[in-house]
Amino acid sequence: MHGTRLDQLTGSQSSCSARSDAADNLPLGSVGEEEVKQEIRTVANEILHDMPLRLLNTRDGKMYTRTALIMKFEASDTYRSLLTLTTTRSTLVQKQYIVEVVRNFFAYVTLSHRWEGDEPALNDIADDGVYCLPTSRFDKVRNLCLKARKCGYDWAWIDTCCIDQGSSAEVQKSISSMFLWYCRSALTIVYLSDVTESSFQALVPSEWFRRGWTLQELLAAKVIRLYKKDWTPFLQCTAFNHKDVPEILVALEFATGIQQSDIKSYSPSVDHPRMKLRWARGRVTKEKEDEAYCLMGIFGITMPVTYGEGDHAFSRLLMEIMKRTGDATLLDWVGQPSTLNTCLPSSPRCFSDAPVGIGEDDFNRPVLSFALTVKLACLFNSLIGRARNSSPLRNNTSQELSGDGSPTLGAIPSLPYDFDGTRIASSRNMFPFKRSAKFPSRIRLAKLLEKPSRPYILTPEIHITVPCFVHEVRTLYFMPHSKSYYCHADGIRSFSLVTSEQLETCAPDRRSSSGYLLARAWDPRLSESSGTHCSSLPLLRRRLANPFFAMLLKPSQNGRFRRISTKERIFAELELSPPRTYGVQFLDLH
Repeated sequence: MHGTRLDQLTGSQSSCSARSDAADNLPLGSVGEEEVKQEIRTVANEILHDMPLRLLNTRDGKMYTRTALIMKFEASDTYRSLLTLTTTRSTLVQKQYIVEVVRNFFAYVTLSHRWEGDEPALNDIADDGVYCLPTSRFDKVRNLCLKARKCGYDWAWIDTCCIDQGSSAEVQKSISSMFLWYCRSALTIVYLSDVTESSFQALVPSEWFRRGWTLQELLAAKVIRLYKKDWTPFLQCTAFNHKDVPEILVALEFATGIQQSDIKSYSPSVDHPRMKLRWARGRVTKEKEDEAYCLMGIFGITMPVTYGEGDHAFSRLLMEIMKRTGDATLLDWVGQPSTLNTCLPSSPRCFSDAPVGIGEDDFNRPVLSFALTVKLACLFNSLIGRARNSSPLRNNTSQELSGDGSPTLGAIPSLPYDFDGTRIASSRNMFPFKRSAKFPSRIRLAKLLEKPSRPYILTPEIHITVPCFVHEVRTLYFMPHSKSYYCHADGIRSFSLVTSEQLETCAPDRRSSSGYLLARAWDPRLSESSGTHCSSLPLLRRRLANPFFAMLLKPSQNGRFRRISTKERIFAELELSPPRTYGVQFLDLH
């Protein structure tokens, strides 16, 4: 027994010695076969690292894991040819030739489609392959393989049966890597199961444009080919890549609202986040969480995948985007708030509207002189005073409305400032602020110009602190005829808002606050230079005088505020140009 073991060791040593001698006997600049094999294996593993976890072979229809893919490659003629041709060290060091050969061997085709009915899963694929499965349930998988093979590719991937849905780790990996997988694919076949004819009118209404996951598949894929319901090309043309066909590109832009340059070549980033969220506003997903997960690749963000968390997934995605951008327009949304924080929306659908700008185009509009403004204000104040004195509501502190729900003339509130006949007595009356736990000290405009604040501060507890210009709501009542609320806040022109919530009303002639706040989130763009305008206090005040998007807030426990959801955007405007004492206060929203 010991003799046998000794013989084995001796034989092994002899073999190693023989290989060493063979390597030593190689011509100068040449490399041995074992070294070449090791280098090829390293290159193959690096390429497979950025590819799907398993692929379908389009020739035999069988499923291959990464280990099986390596074995398939090393048994191929391509591998043997590579061994034969790689004989010099310079070729081995540069590796470019090896990389190209290995990448071409593993070139794969992805399918972009919408899930329909009972799609086959991984465990439905038999060991004999998809070509041996007779039922129509597997037609989509079979046709994918057939089309890919016809285009000259040996491998294909589809999200229905190439992912082990029972493995949470694999689902996490697949969702996090899917944008990359489509990007690295040699071709993406877009299957339009509801398109039966090759026309612009037939393409644009396709349900493929209404699915959440197909958005990133369109943007990620560099080469696409569109196929109709019968698996014939949507358009017979000389261009292999349908992204190079002008007619198709125009139709894609029209159907998605995405400009052609982004459709042809897109790189994941958090730039222009609101625009990208609006791309997804009209799309639907089977699972609520997928509204967020299908966008991770577009923004280049990776985060844990947890099915069952509901709209928290979109909140977490938005928080990640906010951390990286500091984009104030992400607070400008309308609709259902997240259950995680009322400052956050529950889905991309809340970003239906274009963002409110900072009014650069309005800077040159005529502005009333200060003297004329004071004269008009004095006249208006005098008329309101006479109306109030003649009103039956003069000594009545309760709210009185006319038959249609609008206030009577005597209920019109007085202007929140006094006059001495020639000037406004104090801007503090128009823009009142209280220094307390509820309203901490503010940062004035000059300081904001000197050191602009971020538009929000995020905490791990999903608390959001937002620097805001704050106006206390003095008048709030419901108008039945329009099913909206009339609202007047200090220093703000009166406006109406629509909400599904039942708000606490406040009579027009009451001097106390309603408890609600109208807040304008600070936008760093307000302090930026633009064109011929240099950053300055007068420019900032002019920008602040433009109409803006506002939030209605309600104080709650622990000194925090809850955002009131509205069905329409709140547009507000200052009654007068903001004084120098105007400033922001930091409010904690939950």
